[in-house]
Amino acid sequence: MSRETVSRLERGALDSLTLGSLDRIATALGAVLVIELRWEGERLERLMDAAHARLQEAVVRGLRAADCSVEVEVSFNWYGDRGRYDALAFHPPTQTLIVVEVKTRLGDVQELLGRLDVKLRLAPQAARAQGWPQPRRVVPCLLVAEGRTARRVVADHPELFARFELRGREARRWLASPSDEPVSGILLFESVPDSRRTDTRQREADRRLPNSRRP
Repeated sequence: MSRETVSRLERGALDSLTLGSLDRIATALGAVLVIELRWEGERLERLMDAAHARLQEAVVRGLRAADCSVEVEVSFNWYGDRGRYDALAFHPPTQTLIVVEVKTRLGDVQELLGRLDVKLRLAPQAARAQGWPQPRRVVPCLLVAEGRTARRVVADHPELFARFELRGREARRWLASPSDEPVSGILLFESVPDSRRTDTRQREADRRLPNSRRP
């Protein structure tokens, strides 16, 4: 870095410095540059947690409408493998166990798919713990927040995501009414529901219900 650049940094004149310059200076000092993004005063991690919860709620609502028994945030710790299912659903008519993994973004693809494989292997045991019958098959469902970056990650790794053969409209139709057709995996991109609109629609629906049927 030039002396002029370092001098601007020392004086706190950061507007003219690029992120690349700041990162190189931090590296030279043995430090790590951390940039924290906030929106309306909230940390990005908290926003992502909220988005994750809304996606999770939407898929659980859909599975229950499809006559599935659903449990959320099911934790496990067997034989050294530990983790948590975002949602675990059992469809009695087809004896299908659906393992739902919700992601607001796709980071380390190999780590994601590796951990999902562990969950699939232990899924029948998790189902028994819920009091459900032995499933005839286990189907992974990867639900990802809609976005160009996420779609690009999937497009860049076609072989890794090949098992998720059911996508788009076909995936939505199957989740709305699970069938006996062979399914190796489901991959679905979904826009994160707007909690404000969802709350408004729920209030409007409640107003239309008779008093005795209101929750």
